[in-house]
Amino acid sequence: MSMRLLVLDLDGTLWDHEDASRLTPPYELHGECILDANGEELCLFPGVREFLDWASRRFILTIVSWNVEERVRPILEGFGLWDYFIFPKIEGHPNKADMIRRTLDELSSIGHGTKDVIYVDDRCIHVDEIKTTLPKVDFVHTWVGVKSFEELRELLEEMG
Repeated sequence: MSMRLLVLDLDGTLWDHEDASRLTPPYELHGECILDANGEELCLFPGVREFLDWASRRFILTIVSWNVEERVRPILEGFGLWDYFIFPKIEGHPNKADMIRRTLDELSSIGHGTKDVIYVDDRCIHVDEIKTTLPKVDFVHTWVGVKSFEELRELLEEMG
């Protein structure tokens, strides 16, 4: 079965914090924001939950994030978002091309072919490397190419 894979970054893409690995557990949930042990705040961008609900019915969703999983996974779990993602990669290195490639291999191993891969990030520093390894990946630059999760949904609908 061939599906579309939607690959999401975290820092600066799903939430407003630039480096969630700097936060210190335990976290306190306050609606769409969490506070860490030092009172530092991280908030989901508006429309993230609605977008993930919509996208989860149309795509295989995953994460590639240059972060520390032990610090970031509890944030996703606290927001109730962890279960949206299949084979998420939250790793302490910037090689997102390798993370995406391994995710595709894992999906293939359970019988999921992928006809499209769409990578969504607020920074374009990883795109050349990804395109070298996986030339068919489409890149969406959040806050530049699209200015909201509503616009991202509209763009993905247009992409078919």
